[in-house]
Amino acid sequence: MPPKLLDTHIHLWPSTSTTPLNHAWMTPGFPLAKRHGITDYLSTTTTSPIQPSSFIYIETDRYLPTPTPPISLSDLPEKTDHVLRELEKWAHEPLQELRFLRRMVEGTFQNGDGFNPQDGGKMAGCVIWAPFHLPSVFFRLYLERAERVAGPALWERVVGFRYLLQGIKQEEELRRLVESEAWLTNLASLRTGRAGKGWTFDIGVDAHSGGVWQLEVVADMVDRIRGIEGNGEQGRVTFVLDHLCKPDLSALNAPSQSRWVEAVARMARQPDVYMKFSGAFNEFGAEPTPSDIPLLLERLDIYFQQSLDFFGPTKVMFGSDWPVCNVGGPTGELSWGLWREVVETWLEQKGLGDEDKEYVWWKAGSNAYGIEP
Repeated sequence: MPPKLLDTHIHLWPSTSTTPLNHAWMTPGFPLAKRHGITDYLSTTTTSPIQPSSFIYIETDRYLPTPTPPISLSDLPEKTDHVLRELEKWAHEPLQELRFLRRMVEGTFQNGDGFNPQDGGKMAGCVIWAPFHLPSVFFRLYLERAERVAGPALWERVVGFRYLLQGIKQEEELRRLVESEAWLTNLASLRTGRAGKGWTFDIGVDAHSGGVWQLEVVADMVDRIRGIEGNGEQGRVTFVLDHLCKPDLSALNAPSQSRWVEAVARMARQPDVYMKFSGAFNEFGAEPTPSDIPLLLERLDIYFQQSLDFFGPTKVMFGSDWPVCNVGGPTGELSWGLWREVVETWLEQKGLGDEDKEYVWWKAGSNAYGIEP
């Protein structure tokens, strides 16, 4: 058993944020459309022989009323107050997410939050949302507002950002976004954040449902950012690839497998890029996800192995994707424990030494996010 376990990927929300107006994807009757708090998470992990020492919170794709707010660069500087009001109104739900997290770290809970006053200490860091697609002046204004809403205690735990790309289904649209001047400028600016330590960027793409081309586009994006950074004297953005980039696990030797391998290998050759062993239960297609660990590993082995070969154990980390793992997971609310056992079994089968396994269980995540678990 590992001496520590840092769960690098969990999601939380209070009972007051479970409608489509809080999360557009929370349709009525959806299994996740109920409270998922720290107390719920900890009760789930008690089924495992080892408990998480701490976790990284990942943003939950909160609702936005429109793709962009009703503001214009021509509004500045004369109408800065108007811009701030409209920006805050537009980003109401992401800012509500920060208020929820602030209550968590300050121990000032409301009914339906799902945590006890001391539970906030379990959150070693959080990865939040920001509007990377907006002009840089609006991006900076949003970060300033987000910092004020968060307060100093929470803002110290903001270790990175995520802007989901998996829902963009047209390659031209995705390329236009991640090759835009605003996107690249905003993304490159993360290297100087967090008082010079830099913020990470979690990459959320879907090689299975969205198409493996998504992975190829973000590989190009990482190359562009590294080009902007030059020799790295002013720092580099750390990238974390979520959920193995969601490979197609519906069959052995999926048609997209070779392209997945090539794109992942490209990113692994760049410095400061990490891979998460997470989120795989939802990628088995129409067939039920197997509950048998050997059957699960039969599909996962090539993606685990290639990730380990390309990145090395120092840049591969464990993440549960709780509670999303419960939806695709074959054991429902017990899927957290099954996923931990899947990863543990594979590491044992491959004969990794104790130090290498510690990187997967907690050290790689600690290094990527710059935290002490």
